[in-house]
Amino acid sequence: MKLPELNKCENTHDVKNTHEKTPMKRLRWLWWLGLWVAIGGGAVAATAQTVPLPAGTVQGHATDLTADVVVRADYVTVLTAVQDMTGTPVGNLSNEDFELYEDGQLQTLTRVGRQDDQPLRLAMLLDISASVRNRLRFQQEAALDFFRRVLQPKDRAAFYAFNHDVYLRQDLTADLAALESAVRGVEARGATALYDAIFIAARRLEHEPGRRVIVVVSDGQNTVSRVTRERAIEEVNRTDAVVFGICPVIRTAYDDFLAPPDNDFELLCRQTGGRVFLVTSLPELAAGFAQLESELRAQYVLSYYSSNEARDGKFRQIEVRVKRPGVVVRARRGYYAPTQ
Repeated sequence: MKLPELNKCENTHDVKNTHEKTPMKRLRWLWWLGLWVAIGGGAVAATAQTVPLPAGTVQGHATDLTADVVVRADYVTVLTAVQDMTGTPVGNLSNEDFELYEDGQLQTLTRVGRQDDQPLRLAMLLDISASVRNRLRFQQEAALDFFRRVLQPKDRAAFYAFNHDVYLRQDLTADLAALESAVRGVEARGATALYDAIFIAARRLEHEPGRRVIVVVSDGQNTVSRVTRERAIEEVNRTDAVVFGICPVIRTAYDDFLAPPDNDFELLCRQTGGRVFLVTSLPELAAGFAQLESELRAQYVLSYYSSNEARDGKFRQIEVRVKRPGVVVRARRGYYAPTQ
């Protein structure tokens, strides 16, 4: 358990009063420690695992690409959303309606399926920095309602809370009670390591079967991440995941200033095939999650073997086209080729 404040106090005491290390002193310290945990002083740290960034993450490319990633890079899957001009999902498309290009070359689709064909592996990231304090309770309730409505028995979801650190509150599970306990037991404080959280969640989903989706509930303001936006996008692309943002731009009576979501965050979502849902009032928060639910249920899964046999590790651009007028298509922008 991570107790930075208490450890700091103990060390300071040792420097100034080394002669006072008596059994009574230790007993008093342990009593205060028990009280601190009991009253919830460590509401996040006492009940969740703080997830560090892997070594070699901050600079350069990932150093631990595994054979599983290499195999999956040959057989490419692309989650695709298709909507009409009103934003309504188009759900009656067949294989013949899709074309997929990799670096400008038309590929042969081996399969076009619907979302029900594959289990969902979902990581929800809840911003618990100080900037969302006045909206945290509403975001928690909306997130719980989303879990209840979206998850089916074959699906699994994980829940992360993040401020300046990233906390794994609940690993992948189908247990709604466990997810509810994880979501409710947090409090808002600290800064915002948005891209660190996305990177860590993507790494967790990397070897999971099915559709990999990351949902970020945040005001979209990154302040203290060690991972850059580009590095987070790279990791999401390697994982074949899609990132969606639920951004409550809701000014309460306690907010002096409320900045809009960071454009870099919106760009990250678009480049992975997702998007940002802006919420401007508390009633719209549930509606934003409902829109996301509708989109997840209407996704197509396009699969193909790449015609490019090079093992160069380079990024390959993907473009999905639908042979119908008046539709909007969203899919990830590409993936990284295998290296061996």
